Amino acid sequence: MSEQEALLIRQLIADNENKAAAERLYAWFNGKSDSRQDAALALLNRIKALDSSVLGGLISQADADLERNRITKALLELSKQLDDTGEMPEAAAPTSKVWIFGVVAILLAGMLYLALDKRGNKTAVPDTFNVNVHVHGPGGESDLITGGKIKLLLGAYHSPVQDINSSGQAIFDEIPGKYLHESVQAVPLEMRYKVVGQSARTALENRNITFTLAPIPDTTVVRGVVYLPGAGNKPAAGAELDIDGGLATGKTDEKGRFQLAVPLAAGKTTRLKIDYQGKNRYNRDLTVSASNLFELTLNP
Repeated sequence: MSEQEALLIRQLIADNENKAAAERLYAWFNGKSDSRQDAALALLNRIKALDSSVLGGLISQADADLERNRITKALLELSKQLDDTGEMPEAAAPTSKVWIFGVVAILLAGMLYLALDKRGNKTAVPDTFNVNVHVHGPGGESDLITGGKIKLLLGAYHSPVQDINSSGQAIFDEIPGKYLHESVQAVPLEMRYKVVGQSARTALENRNITFTLAPIPDTTVVRGVVYLPGAGNKPAAGAELDIDGGLATGKTDEKGRFQLAVPLAAGKTTRLKIDYQGKNRYNRDLTVSASNLFELTLNP
């Protein structure tokens, strides 16, 4: 149980979901180790304070990255102690006010950064900035996507389309600085993929952003009519259709008509079963097609 939880927490950390990892650690140690639960709470508060400072522009990118790395290291160390129920060693256990000092240090560093920035007659937002994008499939970093194109949306800004290179990367440069705080979205082009995760929400948070993509399944709309056996082509109203054991299901209307969205490409062969009045009355292969109107007659 603890090994599975540790793997899950470490995966969250690898996906830059430190807040979710800290919340799971806090819940895990509830009733098991008060000192470790306090440590998880302290890390959670540090994460919230860091996010607030980043969003408010009160901390430099370098200082934010340094604090984020420290939090990540502390989360990983705590994830190795899931089976420990005693009190933490004095050197490892934070005092009740250590995390508060850390938060105050972050805020003071941010204020100092802004003060020096203004004194040097520099703007806090650059004229332009770059974003280095990495893309991989659902299998993780080793599941590189090395083809297709991609563009970025940052608020009202639409970037030029870029090719994804053989390393699974695309570089977007000369983005106007006013979009540094805007949420970043990736749009895959010329490939049937959708975005299912990303490592950072804004370029201010991180200018190296990894996007996780997942294939979009092919879907074909299948239409037809189901008839009762015998002469006259009487419609089978309320017949229950099942594609490949639940892949797609539906019922015919009062005229025996049906329409199913089948998550298969046209030309694929699958199994269609039709039940009518509680009995199976049809069980045959069907070649998926969006252009054919299938006319199916139930078995007696």
